[in-house]
Amino acid sequence: MKNGNQDVDNRLSWASRVSEVYGVKVNALSVNELFELYGRAGFLYPAKAARLLPYMDLIRENWQRLLQAGDSLLYVLTAGEDRGCASIAVWRTTGRGWVAQHLVSENNPLASRAVILAASAGALLRGADESHQNWFRPENRFPARVFGSMVQSIGESYASVRRHMYFALPRRKAFEPSGSVQIVPYDASHKEALCSLAALVRGNIYVTSEELRDDMELNYVNDLYRGVGLQRRRQVWLAYRDLKDEPIGAVMAYRGPLGVNFSFIENRCDLLLHPAMSESDVPATVASLMSAAQKAYADFELNEIPVIADQIAASALTGLEAECLRNYCHGIWLQSGQSQFYGHVDHFYSRVLQRSERHKIEHSLTV
Repeated sequence: MKNGNQDVDNRLSWASRVSEVYGVKVNALSVNELFELYGRAGFLYPAKAARLLPYMDLIRENWQRLLQAGDSLLYVLTAGEDRGCASIAVWRTTGRGWVAQHLVSENNPLASRAVILAASAGALLRGADESHQNWFRPENRFPARVFGSMVQSIGESYASVRRHMYFALPRRKAFEPSGSVQIVPYDASHKEALCSLAALVRGNIYVTSEELRDDMELNYVNDLYRGVGLQRRRQVWLAYRDLKDEPIGAVMAYRGPLGVNFSFIENRCDLLLHPAMSESDVPATVASLMSAAQKAYADFELNEIPVIADQIAASALTGLEAECLRNYCHGIWLQSGQSQFYGHVDHFYSRVLQRSERHKIEHSLTV
């Protein structure tokens, strides 16, 4: 571990170096200025805006609190102010894991390229990160093309892109847990069983990026969030059937400051079901797991729980009156593949820029 002075030196160093090399500013905009940019760039499309607007005062306050921590919880990169601004925000989801999000551009591909490359270069300069994530809608052609293809460049050992379904499940709905499914709160004795299930359902890179083997409750990162009066937690429950040793499912309920991500990914509930589960067992397992997960959302500001699930759970969730809002792709790349990610983005944008005089580049939007 580096001492505190070295950490400060590294933070100052990476911010000043990416500013010098890429013309990118770090945390230069106020929260109000940033949100105004999101509006101008069309990022807040009607469905998303309708879900956010009732909570905007709290969301602004949460962003302002996070930025009080410098770049240790949230940082925003901006470029191209004179010819159309581009921006990307990056927030800490685990002890050594970050989510890159809200990539917007006022029709300026050069600025878009600059903020993505600067974020990647910053991660390389800091050297303390372990993983990086983003979420994007598969129908958004631009992010789907650049991020959806990154596994080919980075390799399956260091990157993954998986498609999931995003549901809004009524938070106060009364579920009827099944007596045939045993729900157990996570403790350390379940670590290997949970990690094996998560690797089977979401892949080993997911297990690494979510630090499931290191800090299941997110105690380390929660301490960082508490420094600015906020919290970042994770609660987990496992489902068993017929007294078997291996779980057939699990839920991981993430809680964080509302609106850090404009799709509420910071408060998502990951629903994991064993792919070999019989179709007849799915409804009871889903109902039992979601009944347990409700405890984690007792004080949640929204009237629904954001659930990330796969097709196997779709019918059961719909049967519980959950609304499928959209599909999302979850991209993950490990720090070991950061240099390849940088090269992938650089190569992609070089081709985009070559065509930019003949084609108008669409606004680039990710979650």
